[in-house]
Amino acid sequence: MRHNLGVRIVLPFAALCLFSFGTHAQVTATLDGTVRGTVRDAQSHAGIPGVVVSFGSGKGVSTNDSGRYEILLPAGDYTVQIRFIGYAERSIPVQVKQGSATVLDAELMPSTSQLDMVVVSAGKFEQRVGEVTQSLSVLPAQLMRDKNTVTLSKVLDQVPGVVVVDDDPQIRAGSGFSYGAGSRVMLLVDGLPILSGDIGRPNWSFMPIEDVEQVEIIKGASSVLYGSAALSGVINVRTAYPGAEAVTRATMFGGVYDMPGIADGKWWGPSPPLTTGASFMHSQRFKKFDLVLGGNVFGDQGFVGPERVPPDTLAKYPYRLGDGGYNNRARFNFATRWRNQKVPSLTYGINGNVMKSRSSTVFIWDNLDSGLYRPSPGTLTNTAGTQFYVDPFVSYTGPQSTRHSLKGRLYRQDFGNSNGQSNSNNTFFEEYQFQRKFNLFGETNITAGISAQQVYSNAELYVGGPNADGLNTASNYAGYLQVDKRILEKLMLSAGVRYERFQVNEDEQAEPVFRAGATYHLFEGTYLRASYGQGFRFPTIGERYIITSVGALHIYPNPELAPETSVNMEGGIKQGFKFGGVTGYVDVVAFRQDFDRYVEFTFGQWGADRSIANFLGFGFKSINTGGARITGGEIEVAGKGKLGNVELTLLMGYTHTLPVSTTPDEAYAFSHTTANTDEPVSYANTSSNTQDNVLKFRVEDLFRSDVGASWKRFSGGVSVRYNSHVRNIDQAFLVFEQLGALGDVGIAEWMATHTTGDWITDVRVGFDLTKQLKASFIVNNFSNEVYAIRPMAIEAPRNFQVQMALEL
Repeated sequence: MRHNLGVRIVLPFAALCLFSFGTHAQVTATLDGTVRGTVRDAQSHAGIPGVVVSFGSGKGVSTNDSGRYEILLPAGDYTVQIRFIGYAERSIPVQVKQGSATVLDAELMPSTSQLDMVVVSAGKFEQRVGEVTQSLSVLPAQLMRDKNTVTLSKVLDQVPGVVVVDDDPQIRAGSGFSYGAGSRVMLLVDGLPILSGDIGRPNWSFMPIEDVEQVEIIKGASSVLYGSAALSGVINVRTAYPGAEAVTRATMFGGVYDMPGIADGKWWGPSPPLTTGASFMHSQRFKKFDLVLGGNVFGDQGFVGPERVPPDTLAKYPYRLGDGGYNNRARFNFATRWRNQKVPSLTYGINGNVMKSRSSTVFIWDNLDSGLYRPSPGTLTNTAGTQFYVDPFVSYTGPQSTRHSLKGRLYRQDFGNSNGQSNSNNTFFEEYQFQRKFNLFGETNITAGISAQQVYSNAELYVGGPNADGLNTASNYAGYLQVDKRILEKLMLSAGVRYERFQVNEDEQAEPVFRAGATYHLFEGTYLRASYGQGFRFPTIGERYIITSVGALHIYPNPELAPETSVNMEGGIKQGFKFGGVTGYVDVVAFRQDFDRYVEFTFGQWGADRSIANFLGFGFKSINTGGARITGGEIEVAGKGKLGNVELTLLMGYTHTLPVSTTPDEAYAFSHTTANTDEPVSYANTSSNTQDNVLKFRVEDLFRSDVGASWKRFSGGVSVRYNSHVRNIDQAFLVFEQLGALGDVGIAEWMATHTTGDWITDVRVGFDLTKQLKASFIVNNFSNEVYAIRPMAIEAPRNFQVQMALEL
């Protein structure tokens, strides 16, 4: 009876509540008005998805995939702020009337300001470069084409704060010499990792540079969004999809190396080594289907000759016998994208890239005279390689600016190397990402995702672990969350967290990392920023299990190698400028990065075989060396525009770093000697120069500059680079050179006479033969400097190139 009474009381009360709520909603709807419209590109008149249309604090909406929006607002007068990355912002007054609909359409003009340049790498969503909370540089595709870039590493040397040493990218002195193992910089193609799965090494010639839109370089720890290898930064190669018009580009070039700056270094006869190459790219939209095709062939006879041969053994071929440095390859890539007709916000496709190559690498030069451009005996490795990746993806943008994406990559590498160094690996990467953009008292963007990677390695190189058959596996699984929030139109906040679990064979570890940053729009064109980021890097299969030798030098495994961690802090100011028709920005930043369990490639008596034939067990292996710290500052200037009738581009910067060991006397390992004693191994007793406790193989000062200009049918440019000389190397190189174990390499003399750094200049001129065809003449290393970034690895002498470029 009580139950029935309760029902009789509750039901009328609920009905009354529903009636009251419905009446209130009707009254509210009557008092409110609707604003709807479409936001379009002022040039193409196409709708722009994702535009933020703000009517004040907490009142905003984003356009859908067609550029349309609709919002219910209280009646009144508003000033609408319409904002989208890469476009000039607009403010429009509008009056909202009770119970009626107001149509407000708008067109946005593409921005010419460098501060409005669109980047995606910092937060995995589109942002203005001026609002990014970390240091970020942009390498434009046009500069790569103008310099006839054949491999990405060569043009990265024009980016402030970046230098590539032995194919390993250093960002602000974050890493040194590691024999190509365990990069601290994550390399991406379209947001997916492209480092080799077994050793964490980049392969620069495999990058699809024919269709690059731009390259974005994040400087500083970026592990929250990009994982373990992003300890010192990220390089993201972004390729382009077709626009409204089809585009075809093709280039052909030929080049020749000049005689080295040191006369005795010339090893060839009357015919100098040549370089040749060709590339193409076609990009076109077929209704709902996008297609990009690209390819590249390249041949380089090499400026490094073969090993020296005693004169009495030479017969028919007095100038060249055997292999020297060379590089030959052919590559093809494609990208596809379907836009679903029934679900307009659904896209899917598959991308791919494949390359066959034959090349060689040289570890140490022979001597400082006739052998400077020749390898020391036994230090040249020949490689025949096959690589490919396949990237399926699907993306859906739902209502209220919600985006879901699922993408993957199968990456296969197979290298047949001389000297018993062959290796192959399969890497599988998968990532699901969710993004939501909304207005909650200001623009808010949430990015969350999960990722997984599995590596299966089969290598003669990696037999120093529990699996002596060379079969090793690695995996990591991660989840991440980042929130980017605008407050009061002036302040942009960013914070994120990542948890990642690693496993190499049977060893398993996990680590959380955190980052936070802020940018404050102080004045017109002035942005203050500060950021804090943690980093974490788990050692690769190669670092732990490698066993090999290069000439007399042996490389040993370290199965007990522990992960390294870091904390990165920076503060900076970015100021926009306009000079005539040229717009740009000046970025000034101070930074500091502290490392713990820092991994360095270290010399010691690590081998169990102490025979003379095995060099008494001496060699290198990767070791946790305690603490390290890098402090410094950087200034960067970027700009583009017109001065009169001259179109100008500018990218310039200077970086100073002081990378030091914070535990110079700590015995981070013990080397068991032939005298049956355990000798401590520390920074202090393995370094050739302990002044300032500077880390080994670091380039502390960098200057970068590229200025390009075009006028009517003429174009040209000058690139200038300065690299300070390495101050500190492993003391063992000097000791064993004295003992004659390395031959007459001349490393002590080189270190003593090269202390002021090197200035390298490249020059290019071009002429438009027609509107579609351009001829260019390019001189690299114009002054023919004899220089090395890493001691014992000589760089290229002056070379000349002629390029023909067609664009339709």
